[in-house]
Amino acid sequence: SKSVNVISQVSSTPTKLDISSVAPADVDIDAMEEKAHGSGESSTIAVKEEEVGMSTSDKDLESYISDRAWDILYQTVAVLKEAGNEAVRSSLYSLAARRYDKAINYCSIAYLEFQVGNCAFLAEHQIVISGNGGYECRWSPLFKLLIQVRLNLSMCFMKEEMNDVKSAISQATTSIKELKPFSTEKGVVLTGKRLDRRRGDEPESTYLEAKSLEAKALFRLGSAQLSLGDYDDAVKSLYRSIKASGDN
Repeated sequence: SKSVNVISQVSSTPTKLDISSVAPADVDIDAMEEKAHGSGESSTIAVKEEEVGMSTSDKDLESYISDRAWDILYQTVAVLKEAGNEAVRSSLYSLAARRYDKAINYCSIAYLEFQVGNCAFLAEHQIVISGNGGYECRWSPLFKLLIQVRLNLSMCFMKEEMNDVKSAISQATTSIKELKPFSTEKGVVLTGKRLDRRRGDEPESTYLEAKSLEAKALFRLGSAQLSLGDYDDAVKSLYRSIKASGDN
């Protein structure tokens, strides 16, 4: 599959995952999966007539299925992120990194160009992504979660256990790039293949959340550059981080 910008740093970890193999020992996987997939529903999202009502139109049914699919995807990524956080709290950074990496692979489902098959809920999103040069231009819980996971992974790469500074820089710079449509101007989202168009009427909260994440990403970047002895770049990144925090 051809990757677009927003997931350009997804690693080679297989995307077919067994969540029970990555969650911490004290996490009730059955309970978390039940929460993620909606009281034990199959992830194929088999919608029963009584769940949506016999009078529901085809359009309403399609919307229901799409919303349910996005929710399942979000909840699955959230489970993996929390599993990674649990590993961090136990100072198991290599294990945490593997869990965050798996979460990014699940997120990639939303940002890859491929034949959607029976995943029709992805079709519209693919069109939007393609029309915006590979950038996500709709602020969503899943997108925010993706950035948060990237930044957590960047932090893990900086730990002595892993000592992979280049990968830490890669995750941080990718996050900064992905946030650009939302962090440039308050109330505006940049769109278009070259991000040369402006979409107004965006809630101010989008800009504030994006700047907060950008500040964190710049701090990760500056810290990594500092560890490599790139002092000039580190100072610039850390200054931008402070400025982004002040804008927030």
